[in-house]
Amino acid sequence: MAAPDIIAVELRDPSFVRGRIVTLPEPMPQMRGRWTAVDGVPGLVIGPKADHVRLSDTPPGTFLDRASVDAAGLYGTIGGRRVISVHRKSMPYDSGLYPGPNGDTRTGAAFKHQIYLKLDGPLPQGTHVIRWPNGMLADRSFTFDDRTTRAVAIRSTQLGHATKDTAKAGFLALWLPGGKDDGAVDFRDYGTTAFDIIDPEGKTVFAGTINLRKNPGDAEPGNGLPKPLIDYTTATAPRIAIRSLDTNARRVTTVAPHGLTDGQRVGLERLGGEQDPSAVFGTVSESTANAFTLDDPNGRLPATLSPQATATPAYSANRAGTFVFELDYSAWMPQSGGPFRLRVPGLGVSDPFQVEPDIWLSAARVSMTGLYHQRSGIEIDGRFGYSRPVAFRPGPDMSIVESRLPLTWSSNFDTGFIAFEEGVKPRWRTERKASDSYWGGYMDAGDWDRRIQHVEVAALLLEAFEALPEAQRGTSFDLPKSSALLTNPTYRDTDDLPDLLHEAIWVMDFFRRLQTDDGGIRGGIESAAHPMLGEPSYLERQEVYAYAPDHISTYKYAAVAAKLARILKTRGKAGAAMLFEDSARAAWAAAERGFADPDTYYRDAIVVATETGAFGPGGWPARREQLQGIAREYRGAAAAALYRLLGSTEHRDIFEASWRDDQGLFAHKGDAAWDYLKTAGSDAGIGEEIAARFAAEAAIITDAQQHAAYPNMKHPYAPAGWGEGGAPDYNQTQTLIRAHLLSGDPQILQVMEQGFQAMVGVNQVGLSFVTGIGARQILHPLHEDHRAMGVAAPSGITIFGFASQNATAYSWVFGPAWSPLAESGTTENAPQRRIEPPRFSLPYHEYLVEHPAVIMQQEYTVHQSIGTMAALALYLHGRQ
Repeated sequence: MAAPDIIAVELRDPSFVRGRIVTLPEPMPQMRGRWTAVDGVPGLVIGPKADHVRLSDTPPGTFLDRASVDAAGLYGTIGGRRVISVHRKSMPYDSGLYPGPNGDTRTGAAFKHQIYLKLDGPLPQGTHVIRWPNGMLADRSFTFDDRTTRAVAIRSTQLGHATKDTAKAGFLALWLPGGKDDGAVDFRDYGTTAFDIIDPEGKTVFAGTINLRKNPGDAEPGNGLPKPLIDYTTATAPRIAIRSLDTNARRVTTVAPHGLTDGQRVGLERLGGEQDPSAVFGTVSESTANAFTLDDPNGRLPATLSPQATATPAYSANRAGTFVFELDYSAWMPQSGGPFRLRVPGLGVSDPFQVEPDIWLSAARVSMTGLYHQRSGIEIDGRFGYSRPVAFRPGPDMSIVESRLPLTWSSNFDTGFIAFEEGVKPRWRTERKASDSYWGGYMDAGDWDRRIQHVEVAALLLEAFEALPEAQRGTSFDLPKSSALLTNPTYRDTDDLPDLLHEAIWVMDFFRRLQTDDGGIRGGIESAAHPMLGEPSYLERQEVYAYAPDHISTYKYAAVAAKLARILKTRGKAGAAMLFEDSARAAWAAAERGFADPDTYYRDAIVVATETGAFGPGGWPARREQLQGIAREYRGAAAAALYRLLGSTEHRDIFEASWRDDQGLFAHKGDAAWDYLKTAGSDAGIGEEIAARFAAEAAIITDAQQHAAYPNMKHPYAPAGWGEGGAPDYNQTQTLIRAHLLSGDPQILQVMEQGFQAMVGVNQVGLSFVTGIGARQILHPLHEDHRAMGVAAPSGITIFGFASQNATAYSWVFGPAWSPLAESGTTENAPQRRIEPPRFSLPYHEYLVEHPAVIMQQEYTVHQSIGTMAALALYLHGRQ
């Protein structure tokens, strides 16, 4: 059920039938990257030797008859009630790889359809039958019982709760596609005021009040979007064809009368044609029957108008786009048990959930499996259900070249200015083969690069380790011991270390092996381009290169290596501790040389960048100033970590000078402040300032959640997208952990619990964004190996999640009939691959597109989502 008078039914088009990778009898180099027939089945020739094929997936061949299912008048009565309207939301849930008509590779999509049957009154409890229009589907019998029937409008945890959790809440919210009031459903109209919790026997164990949290028109300051309210096109309004556009005057002329009035919001789409999936919103003024002026447009208007351009009436609402009610049961404190369900009388129940002391440990285990599944250079052995052959292990069939391009100059760093693809091209590549020891670390995301940002995973795991009670630090996660995989003899006596430390060693030892003789750290290893569709990591055919050392990466490594050395020393592992201490010292010395004289440090790279014009306006001096500003921040973090390890006045003085210059706590600056604060003998006055800053920064994050329809851990100053508003990032995670350790403020802990729960079902689409957790999980994140191998995605991946329509307006996704989620054309079953209602009619929290090509939503990284979720769950477990 969706409401007392609305039946919810999910119908799915058939899923793809998976192909697989097979070995060819003999190589076919002339067909590499092209489709051929293998025993009558299309196969994509892949691999460095062109001796494998990825057999085609089979896309669905039958589809829901959308027109018939929408025909309210053709349904039979249900429980004596008449269907008065049908509302449908059609979204993708599956995709695949198969050849297109022209021999190109398509990904396509299979759709799921949420059907809402609006009745002329509340449905009585009992057994009923749905008789579909024109007999399109077999009659469906179902029993409505508000103690057993799932209510899709209840947004609740799919993880469960730990015994001592203090933030326990679900939400009641329904956006009805094409419904009145722009789809906003107010449950007060049904007299819905109370909820309860029932146990496995259906007995009530807790009762509470349903309270309104947000109206659709309530602003959400700090949402990370351009405005606290968002523009949406009206779902049921027709698209009005535009005849002409005077860009300078912003004057729009329509083919037919538009019916718009002054002051009304309007959305303009397809201004640039069928491959322009963006929209420009503005306010109507100076309207006549067939024309209006667009005031305050939120985007650029094109000089040339496409004949496909349309205008649609629009309105403004918050990210939910509907009424959001809160079901707070924090006062309920069971010791254990379940499954329990939230129940709204007359409506139904939530997904079942457990209450157990180790719920957070269970969640941490899943994220730790995600880190294991991202390991490079070894076989993933199936211990957690997912297997993959050895990938990116240098040897006879795979080599790595050294590049002159530093990571921090590349597009793989926040302020980079050179496309990473340049790193292996003639001007940047050297002819030097990298060491065969350059293997290991984590694959960044769905692609396979390894980069210095991944040391943040080790930093967070070490932070969580130190925050755990001693009795919990030794928890086994069934991870390989360092001695089993790493050849350095130092690791032979480390088998008794906790798994969390082995995981930190795994990633840190990779970068230690990237350390050059002078102490510099290469920022990572990259391929010549993003992965080829259908080609897995263990059959990579593109050239692979190692970045040149840079002083920012070197400082970043030094900070975490010092942290690891300090903790290993406390665990009695003098040899391993010294291995990383010596490495950290050497890295510090190398970075200091680069900081003191960047012209000499980057001599070779400067020559190439100057010759190719890569520096842009201002040349090297402008880039040098930018790089030195960033390096200064990382220098402070490395200095503080070495001060905490060594107690040296040199490093203490450097941090204190940086603190006087900048008291920010963002990410690595927070690491620096924390290390200084936790070192005996530090200046008490600076320590008080640091503690106060952590408290203030945490308050900014926690207070912001009061304004959100659905609370999470988003920093109000962070722009939405790439996980912001979804998975907690490195900065938010370490800030809240440290602030809570200092203050014990229960509100901080509550926001941390809410932040995790938002990713495992407590959201408006009722999905878990974590593979391996929940009754309804995302199925196909942007993880190229599982797509190429034709297997299920590995557990432990947390996707970034929600992002706006304009931010995800990918022309190769939402375009003509050949695009996977076609918005124009009729060939290749394009109408069956169309999101409905149209994308810009979907509220932000309804717009989660389960297709790996929607990168900003389905992407993830080890350091921005998997590692942060692991650390967050570990910290919450430690509070039990």
